[in-house]
Amino acid sequence: MNARIPALAVCALFAVVTAKAHPGLHHDIASATDAIDREPSRAVLYVERAYLLRLDEEYDAALKDLDLARKLDPTEIRVAAERGMTLSAMGRDSEAERELSRFVKQGSGTAPVFAERAKVRERLGDKTGAVADYTSAIALRPDVESYMARGALQESLLDLKGAAAGYREGIARVGEAVNFDLALIRVETARKRFDAAIALIDAQINRSSVKTDWYLRRADVLTAAHRPKEARADRERALAEADQALQQNVNGLRLFSRAKVQLALGRFDDAKRDLTQVLEKSPGFAEAREMLAMLDTADNHKGMKP
Repeated sequence: MNARIPALAVCALFAVVTAKAHPGLHHDIASATDAIDREPSRAVLYVERAYLLRLDEEYDAALKDLDLARKLDPTEIRVAAERGMTLSAMGRDSEAERELSRFVKQGSGTAPVFAERAKVRERLGDKTGAVADYTSAIALRPDVESYMARGALQESLLDLKGAAAGYREGIARVGEAVNFDLALIRVETARKRFDAAIALIDAQINRSSVKTDWYLRRADVLTAAHRPKEARADRERALAEADQALQQNVNGLRLFSRAKVQLALGRFDDAKRDLTQVLEKSPGFAEAREMLAMLDTADNHKGMKP
């Protein structure tokens, strides 16, 4: 019976959504309960209600439904997947890994299940297994999140070549995304493939209306490549653009952008003035407050030196 379940239905059952984004969730749970009242011996109905209960963060109730579903039909493979998802949400990772693996071993792996097991395995310290699971998830349903998560794991494992190849594959299969380029720039710089990193930045500069941050990134790569004069020129370009933007409109975000440039140029007092103005305009600007605190701490340490 389970072999005839359409793959689309399985994927839909375990689609990654949140309860908050589903305003009719309680209504759906009530409808699922009505269906169970009409056919209390159908295991699949309990699985479907457990899925809804998980979205509503009613994890214990979801597990009770899944236990009953397994008793009613021990061959219902979706119980394992949904139990794994629920246990993962509860932080019971070892149990979650066993249930998700049980589902996968029966030949019914789906992209959401592989992606969830990857997260569980990473939390359990099995980074290699997590990379493999993300690769399986990507093969079934390529998306930016899985590519980025896999790449971050590969970077942590010092597989920079594999990470770079994965990010480039993501661009080819999913499409251009700034996150892919940022990751590639980071990895190619770490690999000392500076020209490749600069080429990525140049492409972003050519297509961006606001280039300040990209000039700063290129300056960082040029610094790593031991090309200080070119790096300095890029930081000066960033400052000129930041000044021009502020002439058009003075706001907290643009002041913060210039403060970053001032900091990169070593103009700490100028950066502090900009940050102070940012906080006057936007007291809740956390990044500006953190940067100003960092500069104040550096000044205090400098003052303590004999």
